[in-house]
Amino acid sequence: MSPLTEEEEIRLHAALTLLQSGLWHLAHEALRTLETHHPHPLILANLALAEERLGQENEARQHHEAAIRLAPDSPGLRFNWANFLARSGTREAFLLARDHYLAVLTLDPTHLGAWVNLGTGLVSTDHLEAAKTAFHAALALDPQHPGALLNLAHVALSQQENEEAACLFEQVLKVSPDLLDAHRGLATSASRLGQENRAEVHRQLGYGPEPEIFLPGHGSALPTLLILASAADGNIPWQPLLDRQRHHTRILALEFFPENVPLPPHDLLFNAVGDADRCPDALTRALQRWPQCASQIPARNDPQRVQATARTRLVQLSTGIPHLRNARTVEFRRSPRDASCRESAHRLEHWLLDQGYHFPLLLRAPGFHGGQYFERAERADDLPVLLERLPGSSLLVLECLPTQGQDEIYRKFRIMTLGGNLYPIHLALSSQWKVHYFSAEMTTRPDFREEEQAFLEDYRAFLGSSAVSALEALQLRLRLDYGGMDFTLDHEGNVLLFEANATMVLHPPPEDRIWDYRRPAFEEALNAARALFTPTPAV
Repeated sequence: MSPLTEEEEIRLHAALTLLQSGLWHLAHEALRTLETHHPHPLILANLALAEERLGQENEARQHHEAAIRLAPDSPGLRFNWANFLARSGTREAFLLARDHYLAVLTLDPTHLGAWVNLGTGLVSTDHLEAAKTAFHAALALDPQHPGALLNLAHVALSQQENEEAACLFEQVLKVSPDLLDAHRGLATSASRLGQENRAEVHRQLGYGPEPEIFLPGHGSALPTLLILASAADGNIPWQPLLDRQRHHTRILALEFFPENVPLPPHDLLFNAVGDADRCPDALTRALQRWPQCASQIPARNDPQRVQATARTRLVQLSTGIPHLRNARTVEFRRSPRDASCRESAHRLEHWLLDQGYHFPLLLRAPGFHGGQYFERAERADDLPVLLERLPGSSLLVLECLPTQGQDEIYRKFRIMTLGGNLYPIHLALSSQWKVHYFSAEMTTRPDFREEEQAFLEDYRAFLGSSAVSALEALQLRLRLDYGGMDFTLDHEGNVLLFEANATMVLHPPPEDRIWDYRRPAFEEALNAARALFTPTPAV
């Protein structure tokens, strides 16, 4: 491979200036002329970049591959190739790109862009611990890198490491004080920590200037998906369901989008406001927009149906369904006049007697999930300590159902309702009353995994006809396009319902082979959920 002549280097520099200025057609013409006379890897690689900008995918691929063949040990060219492979943003695309990012880092362990992009791809495929390693490696090279800090903060947020997330978002804002995404993330982490005043400040800073987010799809003649969302962290987890090969996406933070401004043009409407307890304002705003929009285009997850899933309303929704019971749930308002948690506890104790509650019972702050701010009171003496742990001006009081199995194990089943069908997702088993898959004893107990496998492979046979009939009846009442149900069975095989709403997360199984039995059920549910984002004629 002959080196570039001085004249070719001057012409290449001029072409790169055009490319960096966004004059892609002129840059392409100049690089094409250079490539005709001298197919040097730098010329080929930059020609490929120009063709990417012009949407010439096949030509870009050919020139990236030709550049790599001529200079296989060039970290920069391999980095460009990896970015090209990953650009669609799909799981499959990143898996193709991953090996090339690793090849870049083998050639140059200090390549900052490769560490950051590798970490970003690992997040998109739910390899969160590996993503942390990549971002920490990037920060070892540049401790103030805003992209690495921001991504690491979002990983911490997704793992419910809210204090760590808040600290990281604050670090980002020291470097980039106007970064909207960092303000939005800090608002979410502060809210989860019960710091609602702090959260509201950063919501204003994050969503006030720009309540709309646009994610362009990879193509020109694509339909547009409009997602109605809340700024208050109570949304359906819609991010894994997007397919930028199939649609453009617009996301509106309803609390900050002007009510007198028409919604932007779209072909499919998806209400992502899923937590009726946490986001009443956003649901009301979604409901005001819904009748007109939903009558004209396909629409998913009617906000009126979501409102019916508030924890205090779920008993009404499920009343009369045979073989199904859920905990009586009543809201207790904490008085600002109470000078201490002990005074509040004393008032709560009398209120419980008036309401006919008996110990043990459960207390939780409304709008929180994953076991956060969720406590069990065995006796009245427990109330002062528990109230200190629970934030907010109100709390939910739930009767304590007999959820422990005859083998003294607690079980929690999750079944999704997607497009009118039921899909089993997981069965978590634990020796503790508060059961969540991430904290259950599934990793250390092969017998627990065998039981879960039996449930996933044939949930109807596993649960029995009475329980399945109850769940199907509840599904018909929910009428959610995207939703889920968490429950257990009592000793007679009846359903004891924990919750049913639209905020259920489709968590992919970890990469470890011990979870292979979970993958078919997960993939089937994920495909059904993604199909909700495919425009179909309105009914």
